[in-house]
Amino acid sequence: MLRQLARGVGWAALAVAALLALAIALPLAFGARPHTVLTGSMEPAIAAGDVVVEERISPTAAAVGDVVTFRDPEDQGRLVTHRVRGIRRAGSHLWFVTQGDANNTTERWRIAADGDLGRVAYTVPWVGHVAVLTNTPLGLVLLLALPLALLAIDELVRIWRPPPRRAPDGAP
Repeated sequence: MLRQLARGVGWAALAVAALLALAIALPLAFGARPHTVLTGSMEPAIAAGDVVVEERISPTAAAVGDVVTFRDPEDQGRLVTHRVRGIRRAGSHLWFVTQGDANNTTERWRIAADGDLGRVAYTVPWVGHVAVLTNTPLGLVLLLALPLALLAIDELVRIWRPPPRRAPDGAP
């Protein structure tokens, strides 16, 4: 009974993991990009540790109220996911005013009208915590060594366990 329950829980966990992986990986085939949100600047809409899946759009397709991902104007190596508060066209560029829902300040930045911008299509809660954890030594141990150790223990138990007794022929 306990073994069946453990097996059922294991299959359920595997199914949930597979569905989450599909929710993040499948959009890659259609040009979408997943990103892990590292801060709480968009709470409560998007929490730190959530994964946002964004679709690529032309900056001219963005509208006030959209949540977009862009390169930080002060640190080009960092991506920022914030809500559009205003858009103004100036020649071949668009000027954006964006703000995190939990922030008091806004960012002002520009992008070429023919540039590339990401608009958040949907959010997968909590999955980013796992992605961030796997980049740490503890995360690698939990992700690789722990499952391998559990498999090894299971195999050793199978090898050393005495074979089950069989009923004599003709006995029920």
